[in-house]
Amino acid sequence: MNKCTLEMPSYTYAQKAERLLRSKSIPSEIKRRNSGCGYILNIHTDCRAATHILDKYGIPYVLRENSSSP
Repeated sequence: MNKCTLEMPSYTYAQKAERLLRSKSIPSEIKRRNSGCGYILNIHTDCRAATHILDKYGIPYVLRENSSSP
């Protein structure tokens, strides 16, 4: 299972990304960043598929953390 954290440029983009990924059966959740302002989107499954979908639909993000576990 892959997990990753995406930094989103705004809450609106985080919402759009979460809705889009949910429509594609990819679970995610929006969280407020611990430091500074902004929002992150935690992807709880296939990160590669999620980022591919966001790229395809032109939703901007910055990949902050990517971890793999068996």
